[in-house]
Amino acid sequence: MKRIECLKRNDLSTLLLISIFMNGFEVGGYQAALLYIGQEYALSSGAQGIMASVELFATMVAPLLLGSLADRIGKKIMLVTFTACRVLSGTIILLATSSWTFAVGIFILGFACSIVQYVAIAGMQDAYPVTRHQRMGFITAMYALGAVIAPLIVGAAINNGWGWKSFFILSIIIFIILTVFLQRTSFAPREHVPDPVTSTEDEASSPVYLKGVFLLCLIMFIYVGVENGFCFFLNGFILDTLQSSHGYLALSLFWLAMIPSRILCGIFARYRHRLIIAAPAGAAFFLALLTTISNEYAAFMIIFLLGFFCGAVYPNVLTYAADFAGGRTATVTAAITVATGIGATIVAAAFGFLQMSAGFRGSFLVLAVLLALDILFAILVTRCNRNS
Repeated sequence: MKRIECLKRNDLSTLLLISIFMNGFEVGGYQAALLYIGQEYALSSGAQGIMASVELFATMVAPLLLGSLADRIGKKIMLVTFTACRVLSGTIILLATSSWTFAVGIFILGFACSIVQYVAIAGMQDAYPVTRHQRMGFITAMYALGAVIAPLIVGAAINNGWGWKSFFILSIIIFIILTVFLQRTSFAPREHVPDPVTSTEDEASSPVYLKGVFLLCLIMFIYVGVENGFCFFLNGFILDTLQSSHGYLALSLFWLAMIPSRILCGIFARYRHRLIIAAPAGAAFFLALLTTISNEYAAFMIIFLLGFFCGAVYPNVLTYAADFAGGRTATVTAAITVATGIGATIVAAAFGFLQMSAGFRGSFLVLAVLLALDILFAILVTRCNRNS
């Protein structure tokens, strides 16, 4: 009986976790397949960069256009609709006969991923008000897990002669099944706040705490910008400064380290006021330390530790987002998603020019200094008072 009750309580949580996993899966798979996509469409390195930015741009635009819609029409209809859109995007990508058609498919992919990302997180916060802080660590860990697994599948597909399109065929099949299950599942709250606790009810009807949300947006703007600048150029850093061709392994280690980090953040959510400060502090330290390393194995160890601290930023931001959102969880999560998209686009684009003038080590050091600013914003978040 208890087992059945547990399954009924966590059915929605499972689907939301799978949705976030598939976000990381598709993004990681696309990044891994970009080289082979460029070969098929005869794209230059610059054109491949533009193709990558198409997805980032769509990720930024989506919550700007539809950010508060889920709070008005419901999170279920949004998730079902845009999960189905991911089937559409995959179909366009498979049928594309030119790079322009492919870009349309990738834009729809990025747009749908962005909507699913913030609506699934908001849906988790609404459906599980008692354990929502603990669940944020797990939901963000699923994204990292998807990003770790997808490149391995792409690599296996290429090595076995199936081609990069087989990855998108697999994605389409999963999204068709996921759309059906989301449509059939109720989004009603699975947890009920005990009667004596009235603060949560008051919080649900309270307005958005703009000062706190703004600080969270600043943290994510910087963090995701630094993360994208680092990840896009990590392979080049490993090759240029360490004379190693194993940059792809370093990138996998970076993402892999985020999984235990984010799970631990969920388990120790009650210490989020400390973790939200420690995360950017540790990440900035290890990123700066990486610029002094010349040994490949030492670099890989530092990159793993860097990923561990980077992984803790997002779940701790989301736990505070739940506190500051009032009843508008989708709107607040959408605002944070917009900030991440803008940061990713601006910093990743600027890093290329920075690298040309300062080199990889100098550029990574600049990113470390930029990331250190998040320590200040995190301290301000912990001192926020909704009554101030």
